[in-house]
Amino acid sequence: MIEKLVPYKIKVYNKIKDDIINGVYVPGDVLNERGLADALGISRTPIREALQMLAQDGWVSIESYKKATVREYDIKHMNELQRIRDVLECCAIEDAVDHITELDMKNLEQLQEEQVKALREYKANSFIELDRKFHNYIYRLSGNNELIHLLQNYYDMFLFIGIQAVSNTEEIKSNVLKEHEAILEALRERDKEKAKNAMHQHMNVTKENMLSRLQNVCHAEKKRIRTEKLDNITRKD
Repeated sequence: MIEKLVPYKIKVYNKIKDDIINGVYVPGDVLNERGLADALGISRTPIREALQMLAQDGWVSIESYKKATVREYDIKHMNELQRIRDVLECCAIEDAVDHITELDMKNLEQLQEEQVKALREYKANSFIELDRKFHNYIYRLSGNNELIHLLQNYYDMFLFIGIQAVSNTEEIKSNVLKEHEAILEALRERDKEKAKNAMHQHMNVTKENMLSRLQNVCHAEKKRIRTEKLDNITRKD
């Protein structure tokens, strides 16, 4: 049961989004209003409103006269998302340079140290969560609420589809830390251009890792479908 706190639609939005990220719902799953209302113990109105919000943020697809479904992602769509994220991340880091304090630098450096420790101790989930905190801290330093909302949503999307760069090999995780250190160095120097270039490089590497992972997933799925078709033909024979 979901807590009945106002506004309902925001609570429902967060609940469904978290369930999508955590794999309770997978791409292509139908999100039934009545079933969700019964499960959460509330009326269908906030469910409908939350699904519309999720559609606006790119988490679900709603076609005319059809039910809402968890959105399926392809390489073209992910390329588009990453291009937008790159621009927004660079905007955030530029604005962060104007607002960052010595305390902020210490906090970011602490997150970096904790990520190094998580890598050394092979704690993948902690590493990813610390990566989220690192980027979110920079978003907040921008002081731009609209930018913060957009970037947090894009970050969560990459995490949801399982192709966030830091979830791959230990070498990639180590490179992420080097890229973060380049960002921190630029922030220490209060150098906007250097900070923007460091973030742009970080996003380019993330994009390459992301597309490589997605291509592998797509290839595996096509192989599975071909195998199933061959099995069906064999059974008929």
